[in-house]
Order: sequence, then C-alpha cells, then structure tokens
Amino acid sequence: MTSIESLENRFRQAGALVVSRHDFKRDGLVLSAVIPASLLIQLARGLRDDGQTLLDLSVLEVKEGFLVTYHFDDFNQPGRVALRVLVDHEDPRLPSLCSIYQGAEWHERESSDFFGVVFSGNSNPIALILPDDFSGRPPLLKEERDLAALSSLGLFGKPQILDPAWAALLKAPQDQPEA
Repeated sequence: MTSIESLENRFRQAGALVVSRHDFKRDGLVLSAVIPASLLIQLARGLRDDGQTLLDLSVLEVKEGFLVTYHFDDFNQPGRVALRVLVDHEDPRLPSLCSIYQGAEWHERESSDFFGVVFSGNSNPIALILPDDFSGRPPLLKEERDLAALSSLGLFGKPQILDPAWAALLKAPQDQPEA
C-alpha cells in the first residue's frame, strides 16, 4: 500500500505538470496529476506495481485538446487516483496501456471509436462499437464553438502547478484580467 504523499512525490519527481489533492467525499478522488504523454507508461507501471488497478479511461474534448483521464484504485485504501494527459486535437496519440493493464484494451478502443484518439501499441485496435466500414468524423467530436476551456471545468481540485504553461490553462476566466 502506497501513501498518497508517496504517490504525490513520485508524480512530482517524475515530471508531472500539475498535481492536485482532492476531497474524496466530493470528487471520489484523493489525488490527480496532469502528466506529459512521455511519462504515461512509466507512471502506470509504478501504479500497477503498487497494487493500483486501472478502473477506467475517459476522454473529454476541450478547447485545448483531448483530456484523457485514467482512474486507478487500490482496493485496500479508499480513494481513486487519476492520471491525466492532454493531447492535441491535430494528432491525438498516446501509448497504449494494454501491456500493463490488459483491461485497457477496450477502453482505448472505445475512446478511439468515439473521439479518434489513437493508442499506439494497442494489441487489438479494431473498432469496438462502430461498424468496421465506418468512415468519417468520430461521433462524439464537438464543434469548436461548443468546447469548454479546461479552466472552467473544476476538475483539478487544489492544483499545485509545476509547469508554468499550465498556469494559464487552469486560470479560471473570472480570474483573468479584462482586456
């Protein structure tokens, strides 16, 4: 069993962009980290080795790109941990977690079907829900005018911003000076 403090330190030392503590009763999370895609495999392996189970993977399309969230839980210690990765609209690619968590396969396939996010190395990348001959725009993509900004979503608990580029992304619109 790994303490929340240990996980938080591990995320910081690995190069997380943002680390946030959460109120478990409100969010169902105890800790989240926004990480660069290059850290995903390393941190997922570490979580697996600590006894964390991958619960799910979700994609949220926002103005800044696709926010991919991986939820993990250690069933001996209440409270989920989330790893979040922001990928670009133009080339939404992440490494697959299938080699670490076999159950990641269908979550990745579903996300690929609905949002067009590509998970490099997925052992079974065929469509999960859409027909094999489907072509065209992924069905859950929104029009740009309908996308919310990351800062408006309230997903980050009490963020400790470790990368200055993320300060502007998480600043709430009401906190920004008027032009």
